[in-house]
Amino acid sequence: MRKFAAIFILMLPFAASAQKDLFMKEFNEVNSWFFNQPEVELIQKYIYYKDSSMVSPVDSSVCTIIKNNTAVHYRIAGMESFCDKGYMVKISHTDKFMNVSKVEKTDTAQLRNIFNEGFAGFNTFKKNMPAKNISSWELGGGTAGVISAELVLDLKNQKIKFLKIYMAGSHPLVSPFRKPGQTSDPTVIIKVDYQYLSKIKKEDVQSLCDFISINEDAITPSEKYKDYRIKLLTEKK
Repeated sequence: MRKFAAIFILMLPFAASAQKDLFMKEFNEVNSWFFNQPEVELIQKYIYYKDSSMVSPVDSSVCTIIKNNTAVHYRIAGMESFCDKGYMVKISHTDKFMNVSKVEKTDTAQLRNIFNEGFAGFNTFKKNMPAKNISSWELGGGTAGVISAELVLDLKNQKIKFLKIYMAGSHPLVSPFRKPGQTSDPTVIIKVDYQYLSKIKKEDVQSLCDFISINEDAITPSEKYKDYRIKLLTEKK
């Protein structure tokens, strides 16, 4: 009996690794639809709750990710970035400030890494199949500021249906919810709804010249952002 118990214990890390590999395989397959589209817009709606009943939200925000051929454009909470034609522009609208750097090339590798890295800190992976072509995952043992997460993946249509994340008390997003004098960590749960648009909204189609003007002498903010300060960073390889 002890022998079988020892074998079972030794097999646990391999089982956990296999579950993680399966999750990453399904997660990447689901995201492949987004990355294979020449023009696509993804809208992530973040809803914040302070208790597990998730009845009354306490805050919300929206993140928009636009892929327009070689250009990748992010917008969230007063921050914006745009990458294309060898340049990366990062903007803080609150501070009226932009950083501009040169990049060797524009591709979706960085965006893929951002999608994947958020799940690299979990230690346990449990899969459920609530319906045909629907995969539900429970992730636990988080070490990157997120305690646990729940995802529902649409395997047939290659979309993420929703994500629920349970934040650790040490995460910067949690501090605004801590009351004066509170010593225990507040409960913060974030539900993320996903909306995929196969055609970019007309008002969201932008190019590099909408943000900066490039000439032989200098790089300056475009007319729209003429009141913004600008800093040129060293070239990235």
